[in-house]
Amino acid sequence: MFHTPILRKFALATALAIFTTGAAMAQTVAIGTTKGGATAQLSNALAAVISDSSDLLVRPQAMGNTSQYLPLVDGGRMELGIGNLPQATFAVLGEGMSEGQPMPNLRMVATLVPFDVGLMVASKLGISDIKGLAGKKVPKFADGSLGDYIIKAALSTADLSYDDVTPVPTANFPAMFQAIKDGITDVTIATVGSESTYDIEAAVGGVTFLTMKEGDGEALDKVLPGTELKTWDGSKEMPGIAAGTITYSYPYMLFANADVPDEIITQVAKSLYEGEEALKANGPLWAPFDPAGLASAQKLDYHPAAAAYYKSVGIWPAE
Repeated sequence: MFHTPILRKFALATALAIFTTGAAMAQTVAIGTTKGGATAQLSNALAAVISDSSDLLVRPQAMGNTSQYLPLVDGGRMELGIGNLPQATFAVLGEGMSEGQPMPNLRMVATLVPFDVGLMVASKLGISDIKGLAGKKVPKFADGSLGDYIIKAALSTADLSYDDVTPVPTANFPAMFQAIKDGITDVTIATVGSESTYDIEAAVGGVTFLTMKEGDGEALDKVLPGTELKTWDGSKEMPGIAAGTITYSYPYMLFANADVPDEIITQVAKSLYEGEEALKANGPLWAPFDPAGLASAQKLDYHPAAAAYYKSVGIWPAE
């Protein structure tokens, strides 16, 4: 009995030492993401799966929009970021929404999933295509932002502009989602199958994705490089999607600063390549994920360690 307190103290010290050693072994890595929406869903899943299957502790760093954390990744203040291919392309080249501000230190790590995107309205509004937005309340983002590009590109497919609608100043995507719930706007940008579509459907009743038309893909690609049209057969029950609905899509990418150590990028790439089941367990946004396509979007340079890993497992595109 005399030695019990000493033994207890020894056991506690040992446990703390083991815990501290384990924590020290896990290297913390930041991943830039947005507050809410489909981007947040994807990054949260990535952080969990990579952390569970590697020696890394990945922590999402949420900001109002992608343009806020792109420069942080480029400047080495964050290791990773997640975003769509058009915006990443503009950032690297210093064009479009990053006009005059090139970010040459961004490198691709993985092609994740296609982002199936469109404009969505409450079904009670009674419209089914883009031209029906004439005179309606439409979000107006800051000039040159991603939201601004998407709205302008979509309106242009119906020969509309902000002069033909009622613009409603909108700060970011979370504010846009809330605005349609509150009836402040009539339409929102939405990702098919995302949590926000279910939330909006619950708030306003039925929802409808406004269908594009054949030929719109070329117009969209000029504004948002890498964009393609997608026609739905209606077999998947998701808010706003009916048979024949045409939305558009572009790849979503995981990117990194060029100077992130090879060992970190290799662990990330390996976790994604081996993590199909774990990623798909995070909901319908991950349904199209295919490890064989992790290097499929080759518009931008990949981090050398990511390229080396994908070559080692045989999924790097033939050169």
